[in-house]
Amino acid sequence: MFRNISVIGLGKLGYPMAQFLSSSGAKISCYDKNENLVKELKENHGEHLHEIGLNNLVNNNNDLIFRDSIADCIVDTEIIYITVPTPSKLDGSFSNEVIIEILDQVADVILKNKKTYIININSTVQPGSIESEIIPFLESKGLINNKNFYILYNPYFVALGSVIRNLEEPDYLLIGSSSIYAAKKITKFYNSLYKNPKIRLLKFKEAELTKLLVNTYLTTKISYSNFVKSVCKDFDDISDLRVLESVGLDTRIGTKFMLPGGPYSGPCLPRDNLSLKKFCLDNNIQNSFSDEVQKINNDTIENLYKVISQLKNQFKIKSFGFLGLGYKSNTQCFEESYSIKMMKFLESLNIKVFYYDPYLSEKFTATKINSFEELTLKSDIIFLSYVDQHFNPIIQVKHEKNIWDLWYHFSDSKFNRIYHKVSDFKKFQTQTSENDKNVIPLNKKVG
Repeated sequence: MFRNISVIGLGKLGYPMAQFLSSSGAKISCYDKNENLVKELKENHGEHLHEIGLNNLVNNNNDLIFRDSIADCIVDTEIIYITVPTPSKLDGSFSNEVIIEILDQVADVILKNKKTYIININSTVQPGSIESEIIPFLESKGLINNKNFYILYNPYFVALGSVIRNLEEPDYLLIGSSSIYAAKKITKFYNSLYKNPKIRLLKFKEAELTKLLVNTYLTTKISYSNFVKSVCKDFDDISDLRVLESVGLDTRIGTKFMLPGGPYSGPCLPRDNLSLKKFCLDNNIQNSFSDEVQKINNDTIENLYKVISQLKNQFKIKSFGFLGLGYKSNTQCFEESYSIKMMKFLESLNIKVFYYDPYLSEKFTATKINSFEELTLKSDIIFLSYVDQHFNPIIQVKHEKNIWDLWYHFSDSKFNRIYHKVSDFKKFQTQTSENDKNVIPLNKKVG
């Protein structure tokens, strides 16, 4: 078991991971070059991340130790967790620039102190990166692989908003290694941290590729669900929700991500799909698969634009409200949010845009509303961007309002009538019964 652990990079994954690792009882030293972020973490302990369960780890009587430099952070450590951004390049591959900058300083400490470290890279990297770039860089500093340093590739499969649950209850732990010693050490540690963990030990390139393939399979399921939605939309006697639920009951397929909804978005899925495409291109592998998945996703967004255009042209809507503007609940992240893309399209049509989102502090061109009641008063129609428990009580207000519900979240026995078509919009304008809530899944055909 590791008694001293360092975590470098305290972003949306790094800080929750550091707090999670503190549950092992080990001393956790942390570093991030963003001094403002570190100050905020010291003061509010990650409250801005909105991660469920984080507060329990913050108060587990094993406080993180914040260091002012990488050298101070790793001086007494046994294993270094590196959890930093690997931004996408223009060609779709991931940049290892930040990882290399950190390893440059780690190498200096190794050379100075003659100490060996296990370096555990948690950031997603392009397949082949460990052996073609990361290890050669450390060797170029005069170090010997699996003697002066040991590399592990150990990406975590987490989703923003549920990072703590994903860390505490992983489906399995993916570890890439070329060292029996390092693999045994990390395996022993995880066996002490988890109860009967599923650990998958692979070669570096196998692990790097597996991480991409897991996420791109999720993009496939989401695009497939949206394809099924398109298949069903022209039939009034077919429910895409019931069809997808039934398809998912086959255990070979599974129910997760098998539901009608929006396109895939966020900081991982879109760019992982592009990264896989680049990997195939670099290795002369024929791949129309990634293009088709992306095309369906783009078509799904275009279909949202078509509905908006018809609402404006046919029903003269002048204002539009978003219930949630980010791509999901419990996170400040809004990267690749389709709601923000819709916001920009609405603004191009000179439609006033308002939004209520309890998580986002970023400023947008749309007008932020501080309560759902105010959102209903100012908006002709409200779009449910994602499902969130905060929306359950506030959705049941006295105001009669048209709700565009992609997720069928409010399409249940609480509501007397469900509208599936934009052509039903006229009915909204004449109905005032307080017991008749108006919900538009809008998963059926337009008009």
